[in-house]
Amino acid sequence: MNPVPARLLRPLVLLAATVPLVAACDAPVSRHHGGGASCAAVVVYRGATYLGTGELKRDPATTGRHVAGLLPGCDDSGGQLPATPEESVQVDELVDVPLATAFRWQGTVYVREGRRLPPGTRAWFRSPRCTTATVFEVRADWLGVTGAGKPRFDGDLRPPYRVRVHVTEGPRRYVGAVISVHADATTEPGLAPADVKASLDRGGQVVARVECEVGRFRALGLRVPRQR
Repeated sequence: MNPVPARLLRPLVLLAATVPLVAACDAPVSRHHGGGASCAAVVVYRGATYLGTGELKRDPATTGRHVAGLLPGCDDSGGQLPATPEESVQVDELVDVPLATAFRWQGTVYVREGRRLPPGTRAWFRSPRCTTATVFEVRADWLGVTGAGKPRFDGDLRPPYRVRVHVTEGPRRYVGAVISVHADATTEPGLAPADVKASLDRGGQVVARVECEVGRFRALGLRVPRQR
């Protein structure tokens, strides 16, 4: 995967209550100078405009082929700040979807104006239900957390809360998917303030021991793994 241009990166911000921690690696990218309106999430390929779609919940398969696209220049400050120049990028060809219809770039699928994704791609935008009969473990990239407790800005997570993750290891049916793992007062161990400060708020990983509960991923235990 190509590195994200520095001006497109959005930091993870610890918010509170029902507002998730932000890690929008799968959301359409917008280019902005901050404060004002953002330029649209657009990539140009062979003169055609492709628009970013909604958040991916499963990783779509790519062929391994990369082609050149173009990020248009962006001027969203009304001339108060210098415009962002256009920039060449490498986009990824999708399996069974022609480049004339869509491609993937930086974790988002971009669809050509006037075209639609094939019906079979709808699964990309749906998180899987928890259907495993036994207790299992997943290792995942941490994306955010949502809780019903009072706002706390020291990393202290009070159950119940939901940890939103992108699974990198575990049962095959969940690998590459975005899921929410539900933690409650019985989750042991849970995530401590040190876990959040040392790893999660920097986009680290979490390991969850999970059981399925009416389609939900219920956390029996959560821990932050050592850095590899």
